[in-house]
Order: sequence, then C-alpha cells, then structure tokens
Amino acid sequence: MSDNEFKENMTEDAAKQRRADMKEINLLRVRLNRTRLLMGIWMAVAVILLILLLWDKLRDRYYGETVDAPEVFTEELRLDGPEGLSELFKENYVRYLKKAYVLFGTYPDCSYYKVAKGVARDDYDFENDFYTAEGERYRNYYPNGVKSGRVAVDVSTYQTNVDWDMVKASGVEVAIVRTGFRGYGEEGKLVQDNQFEANLGGALAAGLECGVYFFTEAISYEEGAEEARFVLNQIKDYNITQPVVVDTEKIAQEGVRANDIDNETRTQALLGFCETIEAAGYTPMIYASTAWFCQAMDIAKLGKYEFWLAAYDTPQFPYHVEGWQYDPEGNVPGIEGNVDLNVWLR
Repeated sequence: MSDNEFKENMTEDAAKQRRADMKEINLLRVRLNRTRLLMGIWMAVAVILLILLLWDKLRDRYYGETVDAPEVFTEELRLDGPEGLSELFKENYVRYLKKAYVLFGTYPDCSYYKVAKGVARDDYDFENDFYTAEGERYRNYYPNGVKSGRVAVDVSTYQTNVDWDMVKASGVEVAIVRTGFRGYGEEGKLVQDNQFEANLGGALAAGLECGVYFFTEAISYEEGAEEARFVLNQIKDYNITQPVVVDTEKIAQEGVRANDIDNETRTQALLGFCETIEAAGYTPMIYASTAWFCQAMDIAKLGKYEFWLAAYDTPQFPYHVEGWQYDPEGNVPGIEGNVDLNVWLR
C-alpha cells in the first residue's frame, strides 16, 4: 500500500470514527434531554402535590376539619361494650358528628344540621378562654391569658337617658345602636328607633366606637336593600367605624311577616341588606342565634359576611364570629335596667 493510499485510508477511518463519535454524542444528548424532561415532570408533579398538601393543611386551619356525611342523619350508633368503654365510644362518636353537623339537643335525642363547606371556621375555646378576669367587671376573651377582645353593649328604645361617660368609664369600649325596625304586619312599615339619635350621639360624644343595627322583617331581596338604604340615610352624618348589622330573629307571636318564609327567601333578603351596605363602603354584619343561623338561612351564601352570635350558654357554633352576645340581662353603670353584653372580637 502506497503512502497516499495509507493516508487516504487513515483519513476515511478517522472520518468514520468522528461520525460514530458524533452519533454516540447525539444519542447521549437525546438520553440526557429525555432524562431532564422526565426529572422536570417528576419535579412539577412533586411541587403540585406539595402545594395541594399545604393547601389542605391551610384549609383545615382556616375552615376547620369537616367530614363527608349524609345530608340527613338517620342512624343511631349502637354503643354496646364493657362498662366505661361504651361511654368512650359515645364521646368519640359525638366528637366525630360535630365535625359534620351542628347538634341541637343531647345525643341521641337531638337534631342535626349539616355544617356548610366553604364558610370560615373559628378556633375559639369558648369554655376556657372567655371569662371575667379578676378585677374586671365584664367578660372578655383571654387566649393564653392575654386580653384580646373588647366589651360592647347594644342599645335600643329600651335604654333611655344613658350616661355614656359613665358607661365608658366602667370599661365598655363599643356601642351598637339600633337605628330602627320593620313592622311585623303585612304593610311592613320602616320605623326609626325613638332613642337612635340620643343613644348614637351620646355614645360617640363619650368616645365609644359605634356601629348600628336594624331589626329586619324583609321578605325579599328588594326589601332587604330597602332596609339598608333606610339605615344608610340615618347614619350618613355620623362617624360609624363598627359594622352595620342586620338583626334576624324568630318572633314568638302571630302575624309576624318573616317568621315563616323559606330559607332561600330569607337568605336573599339578607343578601339585599348586606350587599347594599357593602356597596356604600360600610362593613355588613349578620346577628342571629345559633339555631337561626343554622336552621333559617343558607349560611354558605352568607359566610363571607361577619357574624354576631347570640348564645347565652357556652356556644356550640362551628363558624367564625366577630361578636358574641353572652348576656341579655347585663348590668352597666350609667344604664338604667338591663342591657345586652357582648364580647367584641374585631
């Protein structure tokens, strides 16, 4: 073989080797890119799973834990077992039920109302963290022993000639004043509370933070909005820094126009009030008892608004509250007779 032939063969072999090397390199690049793609997919899946896990934890913290349960509860648990063990079964079972239902009465002789999903829950320990501290006149909220609530009174036509300076000096910080009410009858006339101006003006002059409330008998969205406009016209010249409240209750007498409307109708009436108040730049709030909140309205549609709960024993209420009316017969210096007392949580 001549030198030229040898060199040509060497060049050809080198070219073949280079092509083989490039093919191997390209193959390695393909495998590397495929590996990177798979790793990216797995990392994305891992991140999504982590986000879902964190969201689940945050949701439980904010909304509280719920369990899947039927809309209507019909079964009673059989609690057979050795002495003492059946009571433990019962205690745990009732604890489970309360994650899904609000119970009225003592198990098993009670009624059940399913807890609405999507409505914020609270983490208050009503049994241990709400009390009247030594040296204090009124009940308050003391998580970890630190005062975190405020004292509020709500007043209406039944509280006259109030000495608001004395009220404030006793430790009251917030006053919620009734603006008026809708009449019970078919006409449903809107009426201003005859102590509204005296009570609101006096409380503000004494330096209390003030909100207002209106007793509703609305039976439609339009009537709820009408009530809200009535209130807005009354308060336009006052410094209202606390919520504008719609008070909804069942009245124990015949001929009350809103007692027997269905839950959806009542919900729409409350939405009419709250949406109108919110659109005017004020904070809407709903006042009701535990039973009325759970039995008389669609709370899932109202859960974004603040709640003021009337409960005169330890509350068994699963949802957020910004006010707790705990005593309808309170005694406050400067107010003749009884007055409602509240722990204000906002």
